[in-house]
Amino acid sequence: MNIRPAEDRDRPVIAEIHARSWQENYRDYLSEDLLDNQLSGMMAERWRNAEIGPQDIVLVAEDDRVQGFVAVWDEEMPYIDNLHVRSEGRSKGIGRKLLAAAARAAKANGRKGIWLHVVVGNDRARRLYTRLGGAPDGIEDKDLYGTMVPNERIIWRDIDILVEQSN
Repeated sequence: MNIRPAEDRDRPVIAEIHARSWQENYRDYLSEDLLDNQLSGMMAERWRNAEIGPQDIVLVAEDDRVQGFVAVWDEEMPYIDNLHVRSEGRSKGIGRKLLAAAARAAKANGRKGIWLHVVVGNDRARRLYTRLGGAPDGIEDKDLYGTMVPNERIIWRDIDILVEQSN
């Protein structure tokens, strides 16, 4: 599995993986109409137009094709906005490898911590994050295309915990 910085040519496959992941995992939270009829186009537009700054981190994991991606927006404490892996690639360490590579890149940017939101009820993802040293840090509603969905904040105040636990 190769982890590399995303390129402009990766934007359509990132959008496809992102939409498919939501369609598979967010049925309990978002409307069928949004998931089945609108989301693919919305994600295609989102990723086509996404401004990625020089210290933002967007990585893809690939073997014969792109299997997953992570997107981290640079802030004082960087925000892991997205981590999605194709369903057939789950439980193979791809998410862990993407998180580790993103944490290393954020650390190289001089950042000390990192955080993300996970949809409440996404127990599989939450278990991964806490197993990798992430600490629960409260629940808040997040607007997902017009639907307020409870999300738990997971934080690594010391980014080295994520780097070390993910190797």
